[in-house]
Amino acid sequence: MSRQIRLLICFQLFVLALLAACSDQQTPTLMGPAPTAAASPTASPVITSTNSASSTITRPTGTATTTQASTSAVVNTAVPTPRPTVTLPATTSSQVFPTPSITPLPIVPLQPVRRTGGTLTVGVLDGDFKARNFSPYAADLSEVSQRLQTLTWNAGLLYRDPVKLEWKPLAARALPVAENEGRKLTFQLRQDIFWSDGSPILASDYIYAFNSALKETRYPHLAELRRIRSVEGPDTRTLVFTFDDRYATAFDTIRLIEPLPEKVWGRYPFNNPERNPEISRPTVVSGPYLPDPTALIYQGQLNYFMGRPNFDKVSLILAGSPADLLTGLKAGSLGWTFFGLSPASINDLQVFSSVTIYRWTPQDAGQRYIGYNLSNPFLRNPAVRQALNRTVDVRSLIATVEKGQAVEQTSFLPAASEFAIKVAPTGRFSLRQAQEDLKNSGYYPRDLDDALSDSAGKVVPALELIYPDNIPESASIAVYLQQQYMQLGLKVKTTRLDQANYLKRRAEGKYDLEVGLLRVPGASDPDNFKAQFTSQGSLNFSGYSSDTVDALFSQALRLSDVEQKSQRRLLYEQLQRLIANDSPVFFLYTLQSSTVMGSSIDPGGGGVINLPRWQLAWDAFPALLNWYQRGAA
Repeated sequence: MSRQIRLLICFQLFVLALLAACSDQQTPTLMGPAPTAAASPTASPVITSTNSASSTITRPTGTATTTQASTSAVVNTAVPTPRPTVTLPATTSSQVFPTPSITPLPIVPLQPVRRTGGTLTVGVLDGDFKARNFSPYAADLSEVSQRLQTLTWNAGLLYRDPVKLEWKPLAARALPVAENEGRKLTFQLRQDIFWSDGSPILASDYIYAFNSALKETRYPHLAELRRIRSVEGPDTRTLVFTFDDRYATAFDTIRLIEPLPEKVWGRYPFNNPERNPEISRPTVVSGPYLPDPTALIYQGQLNYFMGRPNFDKVSLILAGSPADLLTGLKAGSLGWTFFGLSPASINDLQVFSSVTIYRWTPQDAGQRYIGYNLSNPFLRNPAVRQALNRTVDVRSLIATVEKGQAVEQTSFLPAASEFAIKVAPTGRFSLRQAQEDLKNSGYYPRDLDDALSDSAGKVVPALELIYPDNIPESASIAVYLQQQYMQLGLKVKTTRLDQANYLKRRAEGKYDLEVGLLRVPGASDPDNFKAQFTSQGSLNFSGYSSDTVDALFSQALRLSDVEQKSQRRLLYEQLQRLIANDSPVFFLYTLQSSTVMGSSIDPGGGGVINLPRWQLAWDAFPALLNWYQRGAA
């Protein structure tokens, strides 16, 4: 046999072996109609959707685009708008992807204040502005309300340095004196803190706010405030906090208390927007800006204890749609916007010289997840949930749905958390392994039609997946899951709900699966994220309950000494692994934050250095002290 023939035969054998090894892994993209339940279990179908975007945003989100193709149940009566098809690239579970990393930021102090004056114009959607709320203790603050409150309130006792993440005094003269093993903390107020009308901010204003917040049954941080046994004011400049136990998060809890002028707010029902005009436009404030009667113009107030902010005025410009906001940014008529622009919109803005785009991954970043309702008999088995997790190609979702603006997540903590474990404790994307896991759990594709069935041949009932209509990325993910699960022989009905009905259905447990977005503003400690997993957690919609998990969260919360941080780290590592193995919630990835500013705006002279670490300099260090406008008079 000639040498050429031998080489040809060897090459053919090599190709055949390679094809055999890859045949059960490959997930080619299918064009055209969605596959039926009998489709090949290795196909990765096109993502399509019947849903249209909503301009009502209550959390920082983006928008993804999809086309009409499925027969999902639609609750919203509006006519859906067709979307371009979003197609995931072909992937195999054996492919090697680079692991996303977070580049450490240089330790650079906040830049010196540069007061150049001028006006900052901020674009706001008209609907979001009408729903504004200036009460720091409201049930569910939209991003617009949170941003506006940073303009008007800023007399918390302490804050966290956005660079070193260390606690520092703000309205307090110094960090507190601790007694009774940390259960009692005493603060002395500064002598130079005043309300905008020139009257002093007193200890009684903090006590009034605290007592009023305790009556707000829907306040999301109520459980944390209830850890405080009492707040007393021995004199007008002293506050004494007594906790019912030692807590590692005592400072986080105290930071929640934003004083309100009792002499003004005390005249009205505290939480009734119709009878308390201060909720829609405060007349006496502690922060750097005082709103005019329209609440559209915010003028720097002279009695602010940290001095005049860099901008003389902040002017809100109302827009009817996200497209109008984009037009304003491109034209240079807007310096910033409160609206969470979609990843696609941000990418489109990169070519315009009128704007500068900043990106970072904050510790309290939004997290996209899949929630399982454990009252469903099929989903009650952790091995089944792990099998469903394995059908999701997370990195392809990041690339397509999020346009690369997200970081793969390994546990229930955001990727940038200092406590987050760096390696995923459970397996990732593999359709073949998902099928094996289901077989080991007693579920097989039926010979008749490949429908997923139990050992007696009974087909697993179709699952209902709910998602909110105001987060278009959720629609894309929902359709993707529907098509991926179909490859296992599992049918899914997707249901698009308006925000109110989505929250209601989720709270009542009337769903099987949900595609959600978790964001806990200002969260810096792992304890802030336990609400989804503790037995009595306010966000525990899955019905998950574990005595071990409850005990570990309770134990880690009470280790408050500095030397015990390493012990807390070990406890939270254990919690992350336990919860990942049980998987009542499957976290997909951590969203990166992006902000688009007009090119005339400089965030403190340090550019991007002042933006990461802790939301924006706007949030971390009193509002707009470090932002200024180049060339302003």
